[in-house]
Amino acid sequence: MDNVLQEIQFIEEVENNFNIYPLARARGVFRPRINTFAEFSEKEFIKRYRLKKHTFRYVLDLIKEDLRLQTYNSNNISPEMQLLIALRFFAKASYQTETGDLHGVSQASVSRIVLKVARALASRLPQFVNWPENFRELKRNFYNIRAFPGVVGCIDCTHIKIKNPDGRRPLLYCCRKGFYSLNVQVICDSNTRIMDIVTRWRGSVHDSRIFNNSRIKEDFESNLKQGILLGDSGYACTRYMLTPLLQPRTAAELRYNPAHKGTRVVIEHCFGRWKNMFKALRPNLETKLSTAKIIIVATAILYNIRLERDNNFEDDSSESDSDNDDQPIRPNPRNEQGNIFRRLFIQRYFGNNNR
Repeated sequence: MDNVLQEIQFIEEVENNFNIYPLARARGVFRPRINTFAEFSEKEFIKRYRLKKHTFRYVLDLIKEDLRLQTYNSNNISPEMQLLIALRFFAKASYQTETGDLHGVSQASVSRIVLKVARALASRLPQFVNWPENFRELKRNFYNIRAFPGVVGCIDCTHIKIKNPDGRRPLLYCCRKGFYSLNVQVICDSNTRIMDIVTRWRGSVHDSRIFNNSRIKEDFESNLKQGILLGDSGYACTRYMLTPLLQPRTAAELRYNPAHKGTRVVIEHCFGRWKNMFKALRPNLETKLSTAKIIIVATAILYNIRLERDNNFEDDSSESDSDNDDQPIRPNPRNEQGNIFRRLFIQRYFGNNNR
């Protein structure tokens, strides 16, 4: 009994000591923040943040109200600094700690800011990722590439690497190449501008399934959109989706395939330019799965903004980007009408009398 009383007394003494000497709370460390507009030239600014200064100001004006903080102390992070931090993370694929060190904020702040900026941008998706009203001009611009008539867009999917998504079935996100990814469907115009994007599908899902379950397919099926999409052999051939011939034989078919390839290459250029502009899309996106989807949309919007506003758009590389993992659709009765349409299309536009 005495031993028990002694133990109780010892515990009380320990608790009293904690009350007398409470644990010290770590004080925040506020790092100096540089004035990037004054520090960097236009060229240096583009290299670090991927936008010209006037385009940066345009984006800032667009979302700054969404970025304003609700607290009011001297260490608030301004909307301008928040956008700079997010752009740096998107552009360089650097660790959040490194991005924070460069801008005088903590890693935790970088994480919150990246998500906040990405959400603010993604909420403007219909404003910047959309189809033009003038389909006639769209077709004319595609025709000027390789004289392929009727084209209104080029479609493909690209894998964006992500970290292990955890959850109950992470292998569903593992693509055929063996890494975790989101399979992102994009349709672009002749200038590589993104007109439509779908980011919700896991890496194990085939391109054709994504398209078959997309709103854009419904639009073409119901004639809300009229024209031709160019896709690779991973898609089924239809009256609005033309794919290359696997074994061209006639002279017309031998003219059709190079024209198809030479026109559809713009989607590969789109992926290459987009991923070169934002290097975060090339290695693993080291964020939560939900955040990764928002970042992908946000960078697509920024890509379109730069393409539209920075007249002298310079690529970091002439590299195209293609996953080259398309699986040809096997002939089946459901595709037969599409194959007939393609054969008649080739005879009409690529026959001897038309070339």
